[in-house]
Amino acid sequence: MSQPLPETADFLKQAERNVGLEGSLPLARLERLSATLCDTTGELHARLNFGSKAGFSHLQGTVEADLKLVCQRCMCAMEHRVSGRFKFGLVLNEEERQGLPTDLEAYLIEGDEQSIIDLLEDELLLCLPIAVMHENECSEFLKKHNEQKQAEKEASSPFAVLKKMKVD
Repeated sequence: MSQPLPETADFLKQAERNVGLEGSLPLARLERLSATLCDTTGELHARLNFGSKAGFSHLQGTVEADLKLVCQRCMCAMEHRVSGRFKFGLVLNEEERQGLPTDLEAYLIEGDEQSIIDLLEDELLLCLPIAVMHENECSEFLKKHNEQKQAEKEASSPFAVLKKMKVD
């Protein structure tokens, strides 16, 4: 089990010190994400690297979690792995944002401490698929429908008549 991440940090000070953080947070702490889950057990795992690039403080990292969501086909619970990467340029105002390198997305610093929880929750929310579904047929109705469709396709084949005439 990895160590817990701090809830907040001074992102600019962390960037000055080139700090790297790695750890986990319980999914139950993520209020907005919890509303989309059918079970909040488990945790996210994240890696954050603060530093400086081209005169700009930056934060880059990854976040991943196994989320328990509701399949939109069968309405049953399913586990879905989500992961995301991010690369932020830490800015204090709009003028700094204009000069950011193109590979950095602007992250506006407000106050002394920034919320690591909110940052990671936002990234996970952005990683959620529009419609969560099992990869395979997950309901009896869907299985029957696909079998019926396949049978119709085979019956309409121009070779279906020849297949019937074939003597074994």
